[in-house]
Amino acid sequence: MLRDREKRVLVFGGAAAAVLLLLVFLVIPGISRIKSQARAVAVAETDLAEVRKARPEIERIQSETAAKAGMVRAAANVKDAPLSRITSVLQEAGIPQAALNIKSGGARDGELFREEAFDVRIENLTYLEAVKTLQRLSAGTLPVAIRSASLKSRYDDARYLDVTLRVGYLAPKP
Repeated sequence: MLRDREKRVLVFGGAAAAVLLLLVFLVIPGISRIKSQARAVAVAETDLAEVRKARPEIERIQSETAAKAGMVRAAANVKDAPLSRITSVLQEAGIPQAALNIKSGGARDGELFREEAFDVRIENLTYLEAVKTLQRLSAGTLPVAIRSASLKSRYDDARYLDVTLRVGYLAPKP
């Protein structure tokens, strides 16, 4: 049989082993989990602060999207083709047919709208005419989104520009 001293050593050894196992399997992983969750909370708070700062911008974009959606729904009832509508708006802006070249760039379905892309090339515009054309396209009643604009000075006369636009004509998704 075991003596009292051996029993005490065995009890203390078992208690020490239990404490070590408790530390290794419960306490240390718990502390590391708390630290990682504290870091995640800090990141989430930072993200939330950024979203709160961006809220007015998000609301402005949502209102612009709602207005554009109204224009798209209204334009869906028009029988003219998108190409002819874009051409007529540009000609109403005073751009002669000889300076205008429009090519279809294909169609794609977006989240809210179907977009038919057009590459519009206009030659011999003054800077003011180019700005007015961009404004007329983007702020007019036509449901378009100007995806890109390239303005290049003409090599023969720097007072004039060659303008290349990537225009997306928006339509409701079928």
